Amino acid sequence: MKNTYKVLFSFSVLVFVTSCSSYKSTNNELDALLVATQQTMNQLAEKIATTEKDSLTTAFIKLEEKSKELFPALVQCNAKYKLTKAYMTTLEEAQKVLVRLDDNFASMEDRAFVLNAIYLDYDSKLKSINSSATSDANTRIKVTVDSNEDDGFFVFGKLSYEQDLAIKRFRFNRPTQNASLEVVPGYYLFWLEKEGRVGTPELHLIMSDGSGEPQKLVLKTPK
Repeated sequence: MKNTYKVLFSFSVLVFVTSCSSYKSTNNELDALLVATQQTMNQLAEKIATTEKDSLTTAFIKLEEKSKELFPALVQCNAKYKLTKAYMTTLEEAQKVLVRLDDNFASMEDRAFVLNAIYLDYDSKLKSINSSATSDANTRIKVTVDSNEDDGFFVFGKLSYEQDLAIKRFRFNRPTQNASLEVVPGYYLFWLEKEGRVGTPELHLIMSDGSGEPQKLVLKTPK
């Protein structure tokens, strides 16, 4: 069964390499980023093909297939509306994480998590594009946050695949229970802080369903 699985993965890698080589850049920022991302994934594919970890192979194949769906949609959206800086930043950070994974492939312990996190980020972006009446990727989603106990906590966040980085990518404008922020679709980590109390980051998918309604989260209060 494992041999069959590896043959199928090797075939998938071959198809992926072919699709990468046929990608034509039109010399703009998005195209350059997507080509760089595909090249990094190509390098990762070769390394993953030599491992015996089925979970890693599965995570990579899912990400590969999702990128083949999302990237053409992003190119079309960018031609019509031009992707915002905030949106581009999330794609750039995903590329940086993939490069870090490729550079440190042997030593990184959360490889499957990183691949799956980027897959879910891409998936939320694609679903949000498909739910837009105009197929616009630039939909910003209002996220409101309450704490499950007490109030007055500041809300911080970062991208899911940045879980091992000690950063605060953004902070909500007000503390709970009135915290809100507009973000682009994606897979995020959010947590609460107040007076030295720091909550455990929680993973949340943020995506548009076309209704324009805010997405409400309730985070656990740090002890």
